[in-house]
Amino acid sequence: MSQEITRIKRRIKAIKGTYKITSAMKVVSSVKLKRWKNKMLATREYAHQIDEITSLVFSNLADKSKKDNDFFLKNDSRSNLYIIMSSSLGLCGAYNSNIFRLADVCLNAEDDVIILGNKGIKYYQNGQFNKIETFKEYSSVNDKNIIDDITAYIYSSYKDEKYREIHLIYTAYKNSLVFYSVDYMIFPLKKDEAKKQVYPPIMEPDPKTLVERLIPMYLKNTIYAKFLESEVCEQAARLNAMENATKNAEELLDDLHIKFNKARQNAITQEITEIVGAVNN
Repeated sequence: MSQEITRIKRRIKAIKGTYKITSAMKVVSSVKLKRWKNKMLATREYAHQIDEITSLVFSNLADKSKKDNDFFLKNDSRSNLYIIMSSSLGLCGAYNSNIFRLADVCLNAEDDVIILGNKGIKYYQNGQFNKIETFKEYSSVNDKNIIDDITAYIYSSYKDEKYREIHLIYTAYKNSLVFYSVDYMIFPLKKDEAKKQVYPPIMEPDPKTLVERLIPMYLKNTIYAKFLESEVCEQAARLNAMENATKNAEELLDDLHIKFNKARQNAITQEITEIVGAVNN
């Protein structure tokens, strides 16, 4: 019986250690989630305005202007480019597995990939895809530099007709409990971004020049917005995972304490029985 009590004590000690870790990580994830969410919300209005402007300009371009612009057309290239946004850290539930599941469906052998996050790099380290660039870690310190590099590469490579399509695989945020993986096509641009207005806007300078200036802004804004959204989803997924782990640890501790008390009670009862038996003899 004493061995059973010792075994339960060890389990209680181990689970208490796990409980402390998950509780601490839950607090850290909560703080990070709030920080990234505030950052996402702070840039949302700017992102919305850029989308409105680009939608207005693209929808009012003449069909001939769209046919003359490489970014509205599919070229003859056989390969596509996929930017995959994964996490650098684990313990975030099914966040990464959902991204990889979607990416595996989309990717072909001739496609190129740009991978953000150490988990994605490890997952595709033996893959048959050509990795153009990898970013093991990215944070609020260097994220803008990374976005600038990715934007510049995407813009120049599609203009040079290196890729038929360019896609971004990321996690879309609905709320802190609901988020899902998305395959978002960046290029070619959609031809019908919005309904044409009755009185189309006067474009200054000419539409071709305006589009050439607007596309880099639109591209950078799109990638950065999806980047922030993915970060928020990662922290939300980790917070949910740590909350569940902490709750499970609490339930296990409650069960073990009950078992410990029963085992101790049985041990005491047995000792009393042995003492009484010895006295009677």
